[in-house]
Amino acid sequence: MIGGPDQNRARREALALLKRCGVEKPEEIDLELIAWHAFKALVQERPLSHCNARVVRGHLRSLITVASGTSRGRRRFNIAHEMGHLALHPNMNQLALCSVKEGFWQYRARPEEAEANFFAAELLMPEPLFSPRCQAEKPGFDLIENLAGEFATSLTATALRYVEHGPWDCCAVWSQNGNIHWISTSESFRWKVREGRLGPSTYALDFTENPGEATLLQKEVAAPQWLESDRGVARGREQSRPIGAEGVLTLLW
Repeated sequence: MIGGPDQNRARREALALLKRCGVEKPEEIDLELIAWHAFKALVQERPLSHCNARVVRGHLRSLITVASGTSRGRRRFNIAHEMGHLALHPNMNQLALCSVKEGFWQYRARPEEAEANFFAAELLMPEPLFSPRCQAEKPGFDLIENLAGEFATSLTATALRYVEHGPWDCCAVWSQNGNIHWISTSESFRWKVREGRLGPSTYALDFTENPGEATLLQKEVAAPQWLESDRGVARGREQSRPIGAEGVLTLLW
């Protein structure tokens, strides 16, 4: 593939697929049924050691395999990601595309992987259904958890989608062992989140160093705890949540 990922094409293809399948509500996004209807692809679970999911394209039917023991939200994203490869990359070696454990948040991956991620996000949380549900609430994990439940998606994937389509200046940050690994901001978020080590007075670091004493409540924090330059904003709001043993997801606004 020449150049970067074609985000618009990926999203158009996902929306077109939902339209062909007559999907009008979140609960109608039945991935196994859509995979078979659109691609004659069966979905199976089995232990996988080198990837989260993979797809094999055949002449008459295809096979999507997802790692057993995966949480519901992550499983659905992995299936939708492999469907993205079927829809967007018909002439590429499907087994070679998903050869490593690339999470859905890693938008710096190969262009084909990023396109499959964009496709998956649009397929699972289509903008015409998702965006209106973001408008009437302030940011916070209560809203994001409700959206995740309605669309049967993971908290992390839903937070990323909310940052993209919500009406607020906000961003999502993923940290592990006290270090920031990725940052995703809304188009209107004008500040630069500093990279590297978490600020000493953040909830995110509390979860890392003292998980038994940390709180899920929102917290007002001094802007320098998160931002390289406050640009006139002295304080902001933070809410952080541990995601299993993997790391900490933070919402800033």
